Amino acid sequence: MTITEIFAKAGMNTLLGMGTVFVMLVLISCIISLFRYIPQPGAKKKAEPAKAAQTVSAGTAFAQTENDVLIAVISAAIAAASAAEGSAEKEDSEAGTYIVRSIQRRGK
Repeated sequence: MTITEIFAKAGMNTLLGMGTVFVMLVLISCIISLFRYIPQPGAKKKAEPAKAAQTVSAGTAFAQTENDVLIAVISAAIAAASAAEGSAEKEDSEAGTYIVRSIQRRGK
């Protein structure tokens, strides 16, 4: 077997392997694109307006709870930083006198 024949077989093996992979990728892509036509058994039907209102109010309550937790964490961090510096006794005679005036989200 000469070098030319070896390179020819290697080239054919490479083309055959890469061709097989390419064809399989195209086939998988086609199968995935057909998934939108398969009905999903767990898909919810249109929610009733009353249930939608309950969901919105629950979401609002969750957001308010999240804001309360955020305020508590920020206040605790300020108190811890002041205590670490030793300035808590100088500025405030009582614990828990920090007031958060406004918290606004910044664009990300």
